[in-house]
Order: sequence, then C-alpha cells, then structure tokens
Amino acid sequence: MKYSGKEWTWQDVAHKIKFTDKPISHSLIRFDSSELDKLACETFMCIMRYMGDEPIRRGETITDAVYRLLLICHKNPALRDEVYCQIIRQTTNNKSNKPDSSIRGWRLFSILTAYFESSLALRPYLINYLAENADDQRRAYHGTAQLCLQNLNQTMRYGGRKYLLSGMEVEEITNGKILKRQVYTLPGGNKKVVNTKSITVVEEAIRELCLELNIRSPSEQQEFCLCYVLEKDNRTEYCANDDYILDICTELEHKRVPFHFLLRRCTWVHPLRLDHPVYIDVMFFQVVPDYLQGSLLTRQASGHMSASVCDDVTKLAAYLHMAANEGQRIAVTPRTVQTIVPAPVLEYPSPSPDSWASRINRQLRTMNPNTTATQARAAFLEILSTWPLFGSTIFRLDAASFDGRALPPVELAVGRTGVKLLEPRSRDVVEHWPYDKVDLIRSIEQICPPVVGLLTSI
Repeated sequence: MKYSGKEWTWQDVAHKIKFTDKPISHSLIRFDSSELDKLACETFMCIMRYMGDEPIRRGETITDAVYRLLLICHKNPALRDEVYCQIIRQTTNNKSNKPDSSIRGWRLFSILTAYFESSLALRPYLINYLAENADDQRRAYHGTAQLCLQNLNQTMRYGGRKYLLSGMEVEEITNGKILKRQVYTLPGGNKKVVNTKSITVVEEAIRELCLELNIRSPSEQQEFCLCYVLEKDNRTEYCANDDYILDICTELEHKRVPFHFLLRRCTWVHPLRLDHPVYIDVMFFQVVPDYLQGSLLTRQASGHMSASVCDDVTKLAAYLHMAANEGQRIAVTPRTVQTIVPAPVLEYPSPSPDSWASRINRQLRTMNPNTTATQARAAFLEILSTWPLFGSTIFRLDAASFDGRALPPVELAVGRTGVKLLEPRSRDVVEHWPYDKVDLIRSIEQICPPVVGLLTSI
C-alpha cells in the first residue's frame, strides 16, 4: 500500500494506533475534504479534553466536549469511523500521566457506541477490539469494554440514541454510574423501579414490568405498551417500542414538563389470568374507568339494558364496593351508587340511585363478607370479561364511509375478535371484520398506540 510516495511499515501502522498525549494535525483516515480533516482534528481535541489530556476551555465543561463530539458525528456521518479510530487509539496502551485518562476514554467509548454505528468495513475490527478487551478479565477496563459492546449491538438493532444525553447523565457516566433507577407507574398508582441503562428501549422496559405481573410469554408481553402521562393536562402519549427510555426522559426534562411513565394493556388477545395479585390489580384499575364511563355497555334497540346486563351491573357494583371497603360491612347509599354504577345507567328513565342502592345491598347480603379486595377485583374482571366489548379500544368517528356510502357518526372498536363499527347509543354492531380480513391498518399518531390503527382498506 502506497502512502505519500513510500511503503507503509509496521512502525507507521503502530504509530497510527498508539496512544498520544499530543493533538493530531491531520485525520487518521485520509479524507478528500479539508473541512472533514479539520473537523477530525477538532473531534480528537474533544476526546482529549474529556479524558483530561487537554485542558477544558474557559467557560466550558466536559459535557460541552461530549456534546460537540456527538454533534459533529451526527452532522458528518463520514467522520464516525474516524472518531472510532481516534478513541481506539487513545484507549490502546494508554500512557497518560493523568490518572483518569484511560477510564474516561473507555467511558466516552460507551457514550459513542450508544449513538453511532461504524461502517460495515470498520465493524469487524471495532467489534474485535471491544471483544478482546471485554473477554480478558486481566484488563483493567474489561467491564466497560463489555458495556461498549452491548451498546454497539443495541445501536445496530435500534438505530442508536436520538437525543443528546443530559448533563446529569454525562456526569453520572463519567463517575462510573451506568444505571438509573427509573420509576414506572402501574394502573392503580403502584410504582415499580426498573434499573434502566443508557441504551434501554421501551420494549425492554415493558418486558421487565411484565415480569412483575408474572407475564413471561413474549407474545403476551407484546399486548402491553408504555405511555408517558403529561401531568399538567393529564394527556397520555404512547411510546414506540424502539424509543430509548432516556431519550424520552431527556426530551421532556429539557422542556420542563412533569410526566410519569405508565404501563397499559393495549390489546387483549390472551385471556385473563387471575393468578397473580399485581396482575389482577393492574387489569382491574385499567378497565374500571372505561366501565364506569359506560364504554363497555351494550343496550337493546329500545335503549334499555337487558335483564342479564342489569344483573351483571348489580354484581359488578357489589364487587366494586367490596374492593373499596375490604373487611367492612358498609351499606351502599344513593351517593355511593354514583361511584360504582356506570354513568349512562343512571340516566333517565333508568332506575333511580335509591333503587340501585337497594338492589346492590341485596346482592351484597348474598356474598361472602370475608371476600378480600383482590378476590373482589378478580370476580369483577371475571364477569366483565364475558361482555362483548371487554378489551376493546373505542374511538368515535364523526365521519366514515363503507362501500362508497357515507355513514352517520359511529364508533370504532378495536378488540379481541377484530374491528367493529358500532352504533353509538345501543352499541349494536354495524359491521365487523376479523383481523384476517383486514388488508391494511395504519396507526394514527397522537390518537392511539401503534398496535391500534384506523381501518383504511378492507
């Protein structure tokens, strides 16, 4: 191989990959562009400043050095291999007189691998370098090298982090802290803490939370989604499975928007399993608001409920009352009725709250007074799961057409058996399409999670 009119020698190659305590005057990889060559020298200075081998400029911090390095790589993909070669050089046989230089170099390496892939040409060499350092426990930084390898594999799978990490995250990584104890909320308000890495994506967080519910089947875990709730206006946004958790945190924290993560079940193909108390609580507290709003109710053509639905509503109200008053013999009052019977059921000409209170109290007298809250919630779910609309996500369509004809306002229910169009008041099924008859489902951002979409072609 020719270079500047002379043959490469082993000494030349060794010199290129050997640690240096001096800035470089040209890129390690030859570029035709003088601008890229200049930027390569700047990225090397950023690396040296972070590692402590060059002083930080006045008014700046090591976070600024990291930001500048990431931004250059983001805007100039051609430089990513160059930067990887630079960081390999600075972590190879590091002879710096700065005690933290070597470990900081490896920690910066872990940041880079969380964001960017290398080219296909460099990839085998990059992976081999990381694997050699990770697999040899005699090497001082084999653990961080292993982390770099994990980060790189995650980046190749999910595309890498999309947002600049926060100054706090830079500081924590610099100090060797690689896990964040991120809080996730379950329906009902219970909170779970999951150790979250820089590269943790939403589907991994869902998997960890599902294990807390004793859900171990990957296919059943896919029925859950992660949301974040904007606390100021109580608005819920759904996260894509390949979103990075800390990207979401960084974006919202930068906007100073209070939020919390919430796990939800978004499809209901698998049957209920009432064998775990946390699972029961999560399912119960998720469906109760929809039930009390009347979203799951069906009516007869006359607008009245059938006798069997009335019986179910009575039992469901009794179980709601028992779940809220475990171990107490408290009678249901007309005021209590409004918190345990769906709002549409109490509308005229339905029976009055007094009539419902009498009916529910009679039902309570037939039940075991020693029923626990968990048992009451499980019984509630068992009854409700027999309803046709249980497990459905329902959207109101102000305008819709089918077979070329315009339809009056209808509701779209995406549930266990497929997609249904419903008459809004009676909840009669206008049309029903099993999933194997649906040609195309397109997700509607801002309205529903990616797993639920509006029918666009049948």
